[in-house]
Amino acid sequence: MVWKHLAPRWWALALAVLVSAGANAQEVWTLQRCIDHAFEHNLSLQEARLGEVSAAIGEEAALGAFLPSLNASASHGYNFGQTIDPFTNQFASARIRSNSFGLSSGVVLFNGFTNHLNLERARLSALRANVGVEQVGNNLALTIAAAYLNVLFQDEFITVADVNRQASARQVERVARLVEAGAAAPADLLDVQAQLAGDEANVVATENAAYLARLNLTQLLQLPSSAASGFQVARPSDEDLERLVVPASPNAAVQHALSNFPEIKAAEYAVEDALIGERLAGAGRMPRAFMSYSMGTGYSGARQAPVGNPITEEIALGTVNINDTLSFLLTTEQTYYENFETVAFGDQVRDNRNQSLFFSLSVPLFNGFSVRSNMKRAEVESLRADYRLEQARQSLTQTVEQAWADALAAKSTLDAQERALSAAELAFANAETRFEAGTVTALDYADVRARLDNARVNRLRALYDLAFKSRILDFYSGAPLTFR
Repeated sequence: MVWKHLAPRWWALALAVLVSAGANAQEVWTLQRCIDHAFEHNLSLQEARLGEVSAAIGEEAALGAFLPSLNASASHGYNFGQTIDPFTNQFASARIRSNSFGLSSGVVLFNGFTNHLNLERARLSALRANVGVEQVGNNLALTIAAAYLNVLFQDEFITVADVNRQASARQVERVARLVEAGAAAPADLLDVQAQLAGDEANVVATENAAYLARLNLTQLLQLPSSAASGFQVARPSDEDLERLVVPASPNAAVQHALSNFPEIKAAEYAVEDALIGERLAGAGRMPRAFMSYSMGTGYSGARQAPVGNPITEEIALGTVNINDTLSFLLTTEQTYYENFETVAFGDQVRDNRNQSLFFSLSVPLFNGFSVRSNMKRAEVESLRADYRLEQARQSLTQTVEQAWADALAAKSTLDAQERALSAAELAFANAETRFEAGTVTALDYADVRARLDNARVNRLRALYDLAFKSRILDFYSGAPLTFR
């Protein structure tokens, strides 16, 4: 009876889950959301962020090098056989228990500013890790944008293919009626039916291409492959697609990229790091000063203390004869204890305390040319870093200039394809009218239709090509990758 009361609620919950799943499956993704999601889940970007964690650990270690070291030690042992007890300085042959406790500390007073240079290098490594994450993020954003635009492009192909299929279906119906009325030859019907079959196959091919484009995008977003079939992207408005302005010169984009892009920052930080390396290599010629302090105590089972009162005895040493009739007896007193016991552990630890303070100085005089070799290697690395910085600047400049040239060429191509599409539409409208009037054959009509299809596809390709390349140029100019 309880199950009967719960059953309606169970089915209502299941229905709500299914409705929610269906709603999520049809959820529309904008380009910005795709980029944000990729930034949160992409493994390459997460791995790059680990570099920031490692750099922070390195900076903490470099700061710790300025602090003194502190170490504690303790020992517990037994000695068998004859030895000198370290606390009594006496021979011991029985089994002796001993303990020792120590505390030591040391600090570098001077090491050629090596610690300062290592700290500077660690902080520079943190900056390099930051720009490394930024560089990976930029590459990821460009990849996502390209995949996103490919999905839009393939969706437009489906629309074009479906329009063609519908037009062919209408022609099949019209020609079939004409054949039935005896106003057209059966061969004409076969021609338009073949055209319809080709259009239907083209619809299937474009749908497959669109699915593959969605699959590629969902994989970049780290989504399961099952999400590809229902994955929907937000189509830019006509105003967004038409807002495609190519500047007259790439200079502004080049200057912004050279001043702000992570590739240049990373190369500049590498130059600074190489200079620090030169100074670190030169520090090998500097003297080193070190101070150490230690304190300790211990316990020995061989250390004995007397128990009770001392016993005093008079001992004869001999006689001294003054003459034949006078002599003196020489004696001495000896004090000793009959009983001994081991000194208590706490008393020994207190009494055996000792401390030491040392200063050391090391001056390098000759080291087999190792310091000199390290300095020359550091100079070479510094020159290599300078060359790489210049190469990065040249490469980025060429990339931006190429992006500008591509956008300019895409704009010209779009203008030409729009003129070609207008001409193809006029030609098709004329051919359709003539075909319906029976003045042109189905093959001629199909040729005109094919030219219109190509014009539509080429215009779409040029439009999205310009959309992507203009956004790339805007990206190098500092604008975000978005259609809003």
